[in-house]
Amino acid sequence: MALRLSIDTNIFINIKNKEKPHYKYSMGVLQLIEEGKADGVVSTIVVAELCAGYHEFNELAEKDEFLTQLVTNPNYKIVNIDWKIADEAGRVRAKKHLRLPDAILVASSLAAGATILVTHDDELAKAEGLIRVLTAEQTLKEIAGEIE
Repeated sequence: MALRLSIDTNIFINIKNKEKPHYKYSMGVLQLIEEGKADGVVSTIVVAELCAGYHEFNELAEKDEFLTQLVTNPNYKIVNIDWKIADEAGRVRAKKHLRLPDAILVASSLAAGATILVTHDDELAKAEGLIRVLTAEQTLKEIAGEIE
Protein backbone atom coordinates (compact mmCIF):
# COMPACT_ATOMS: atom_id res chain seq x y z
CA MET A 1 0.00 0.00 0.00
CA ALA A 2 1.33 3.40 -0.96
CA LEU A 3 2.08 5.90 1.75
CA ARG A 4 -0.78 8.39 1.72
CA LEU A 5 -0.43 11.57 3.80
CA SER A 6 -3.35 13.87 4.54
CA ILE A 7 -2.07 17.42 4.89
CA ASP A 8 -3.65 19.88 7.32
CA THR A 9 -3.89 23.60 6.61
CA ASN A 10 -1.16 24.53 9.09
CA ILE A 11 1.47 22.52 7.17
CA PHE A 12 0.96 24.72 4.11
CA ILE A 13 0.89 27.86 6.30
CA ASN A 14 4.19 26.85 7.96
CA ILE A 15 5.78 26.85 4.52
CA LYS A 16 4.07 29.98 3.20
CA ASN A 17 5.14 31.99 6.26
CA LYS A 18 8.46 30.15 6.80
CA GLU A 19 7.41 29.53 10.42
CA LYS A 20 10.14 28.10 12.61
CA PRO A 21 10.64 25.46 13.94
CA HIS A 22 8.05 23.71 11.74
CA TYR A 23 9.11 25.10 8.35
CA LYS A 24 11.86 22.59 7.53
CA TYR A 25 9.79 19.59 8.60
CA SER A 26 6.68 20.76 6.75
CA MET A 27 8.84 21.33 3.65
CA GLY A 28 10.24 17.82 4.06
CA VAL A 29 6.78 16.28 4.09
CA LEU A 30 5.67 18.18 0.99
CA GLN A 31 8.96 17.30 -0.71
CA LEU A 32 8.14 13.60 -0.25
CA ILE A 33 4.88 14.22 -2.08
CA GLU A 34 6.52 16.33 -4.79
CA GLU A 35 9.06 13.56 -5.41
CA GLY A 36 6.33 10.92 -5.61
CA LYS A 37 7.53 9.07 -2.50
CA ALA A 38 4.12 9.60 -0.90
CA ASP A 39 0.67 10.56 -2.08
CA GLY A 40 -0.79 13.78 -0.71
CA VAL A 41 -4.42 14.11 0.34
CA VAL A 42 -5.97 17.56 0.68
CA SER A 43 -9.55 18.12 1.78
CA THR A 44 -11.49 20.95 0.19
CA ILE A 45 -11.88 22.31 3.75
CA VAL A 46 -8.09 22.83 3.76
CA VAL A 47 -8.30 24.56 0.37
CA ALA A 48 -11.06 26.84 1.71
CA GLU A 49 -9.08 27.71 4.85
CA LEU A 50 -5.98 28.53 2.81
CA CYS A 51 -7.92 30.59 0.28
CA ALA A 52 -9.51 32.57 3.12
CA GLY A 53 -6.04 33.63 4.25
CA TYR A 54 -4.98 34.60 0.75
CA HIS A 55 -8.18 36.64 0.32
CA GLU A 56 -7.82 38.27 3.73
CA PHE A 57 -4.39 39.62 2.79
CA ASN A 58 -5.35 40.27 -0.85
CA GLU A 59 -2.72 37.81 -2.10
CA LEU A 60 -4.75 36.73 -5.10
CA ALA A 61 -1.85 35.99 -7.45
CA GLU A 62 -0.26 33.81 -4.76
CA LYS A 63 -3.61 32.06 -4.22
CA ASP A 64 -3.96 31.32 -7.91
CA GLU A 65 -0.39 30.01 -8.08
CA PHE A 66 -0.95 27.76 -5.05
CA LEU A 67 -4.22 26.37 -6.45
CA THR A 68 -2.69 25.75 -9.86
CA GLN A 69 0.24 23.86 -8.35
CA LEU A 70 -2.06 21.83 -6.13
CA VAL A 71 -4.63 20.79 -8.72
CA THR A 72 -2.13 20.06 -11.48
CA ASN A 73 0.23 17.93 -9.39
CA PRO A 74 -0.65 14.26 -9.93
CA ASN A 75 0.75 13.35 -6.51
CA TYR A 76 -2.07 15.20 -4.73
CA LYS A 77 -5.66 14.04 -4.42
CA ILE A 78 -8.18 16.77 -3.64
CA VAL A 79 -11.07 15.30 -1.65
CA ASN A 80 -14.41 16.96 -2.31
CA ILE A 81 -16.97 16.91 0.48
CA ASP A 82 -19.99 14.85 -0.52
CA TRP A 83 -22.88 13.60 1.58
CA LYS A 84 -20.98 10.46 2.63
CA ILE A 85 -18.04 12.50 3.91
CA ALA A 86 -20.47 14.91 5.58
CA ASP A 87 -22.16 11.99 7.33
CA GLU A 88 -18.80 10.58 8.44
CA ALA A 89 -17.73 14.04 9.63
CA GLY A 90 -20.85 14.18 11.79
CA ARG A 91 -19.95 10.81 13.32
CA VAL A 92 -16.33 11.89 13.89
CA ARG A 93 -17.46 15.15 15.49
CA ALA A 94 -19.87 13.38 17.82
CA LYS A 95 -17.46 10.56 18.71
CA LYS A 96 -14.20 12.52 19.02
CA HIS A 97 -15.57 15.95 20.03
CA LEU A 98 -13.70 17.79 17.27
CA ARG A 99 -14.68 21.11 15.74
CA LEU A 100 -16.62 20.55 12.52
CA PRO A 101 -13.82 21.70 10.14
CA ASP A 102 -11.45 19.24 11.86
CA ALA A 103 -14.04 16.47 11.69
CA ILE A 104 -14.46 17.15 7.95
CA LEU A 105 -10.67 16.95 7.54
CA VAL A 106 -10.56 13.59 9.35
CA ALA A 107 -13.53 12.21 7.37
CA SER A 108 -11.96 13.35 4.09
CA SER A 109 -8.66 11.74 5.09
CA LEU A 110 -10.36 8.44 5.88
CA ALA A 111 -12.37 8.49 2.64
CA ALA A 112 -9.16 8.94 0.64
CA GLY A 113 -7.38 6.12 2.46
CA ALA A 114 -4.79 8.35 4.13
CA THR A 115 -2.43 6.48 6.45
CA ILE A 116 -1.26 9.56 8.38
CA LEU A 117 -2.82 12.96 9.07
CA VAL A 118 0.05 15.46 9.21
CA THR A 119 -0.70 18.47 11.42
CA HIS A 120 0.62 20.79 14.10
CA ASP A 121 -2.84 21.14 15.66
CA ASP A 122 -2.87 19.38 19.05
CA GLU A 123 -6.69 19.18 18.97
CA LEU A 124 -6.51 16.70 16.11
CA ALA A 125 -4.82 14.18 18.41
CA LYS A 126 -8.40 13.37 19.44
CA ALA A 127 -8.74 11.59 16.08
CA GLU A 128 -6.19 8.92 17.08
CA GLY A 129 -7.86 5.55 16.81
CA LEU A 130 -9.44 6.60 13.52
CA ILE A 131 -6.24 7.72 11.79
CA ARG A 132 -2.60 8.21 12.79
CA VAL A 133 -2.05 11.86 13.71
CA LEU A 134 1.57 13.03 13.56
CA THR A 135 3.45 16.31 13.30
CA ALA A 136 5.57 16.88 10.22
CA GLU A 137 8.71 16.10 12.23
CA GLN A 138 7.21 12.87 13.59
CA THR A 139 6.07 11.90 10.10
CA LEU A 140 9.54 12.34 8.62
CA LYS A 141 11.15 10.33 11.43
CA GLU A 142 8.56 7.56 11.23
CA ILE A 143 8.67 7.04 7.49
CA ALA A 144 12.39 7.62 6.91
CA GLY A 145 13.08 3.89 6.66
CA GLU A 146 10.04 3.18 4.49
CA ILE A 147 11.09 5.45 1.63
CA GLU A 148 14.80 4.72 1.36
